Amino acid sequence: MRHVFFTSVLLLLIVNQSYSSVVIINGLTHVYSGSSGDQLQGEIILLNTTEFEQRVSFKLNDAIFSCDSDRFFSEKISHSQSSNTWFDGSLTDKVLAPKEKYVYRFSINIPKDPTLRGSFWTALMLDIEKPIKEERLTQNIDLDTKIRYAVGLLTNVNNYSEVNLDFQKLDLEQNTNTGGKSLFIKLINESLFIEGVKLSLEVYNQNGEKVLETSTKRNMVFPGFCKKYDIDISQLEKGDYECILIANARKEFVGTNVSLTIN
Repeated sequence: MRHVFFTSVLLLLIVNQSYSSVVIINGLTHVYSGSSGDQLQGEIILLNTTEFEQRVSFKLNDAIFSCDSDRFFSEKISHSQSSNTWFDGSLTDKVLAPKEKYVYRFSINIPKDPTLRGSFWTALMLDIEKPIKEERLTQNIDLDTKIRYAVGLLTNVNNYSEVNLDFQKLDLEQNTNTGGKSLFIKLINESLFIEGVKLSLEVYNQNGEKVLETSTKRNMVFPGFCKKYDIDISQLEKGDYECILIANARKEFVGTNVSLTIN
């Protein structure tokens, strides 16, 4: 049984932690591994950085992914890989004293079903706000805006399957952020497990000379869903090129050849 913490963000932190009154010390994405019937222990470490009390409320959401739209969180919509019902922890509010460090503990109970295999996930939503004092209710002042964290709880169950990635779509387009040309790639994960995927691109001119080699950051791609990548190729001059595009996950590689024309 393994329990690994990742400090990178899987699920979007709606407000930057550096400006937050309460911060999560041990990361926003927690990854667990276990077998059917296992009970996995987890914790989220909170720190109230202010001189005031702060109320934290907890609730579960499903993170909904799609190849055609952005990910969103929902209390009402679920999916086949949801681990909401596996979660065992208090969902009552907690008031943190000034400068208090608090460890929120929970467990993930994997069902005993021996046929379970793959990655399952849920999102623990934390809303932060100052408690409303009785005297404040009689004053004409604005209430503080809530801060919301989405903490991803990802559980890998039983033995891994083979990596199964496929390039679903490749487009050469203008990048609205950089103003230059970018290669936009839609990658689909057809395996049972969440994969950390990094893309690499090698570009060769008509003389067979390598003129560009670049790579993306490693991103999580959820099973049955897509991830969109963009690779900046604005430094390439007009002309025809041959490219090798490679996806790397768990030290396994999936590649494709791409012919590219820059006008």
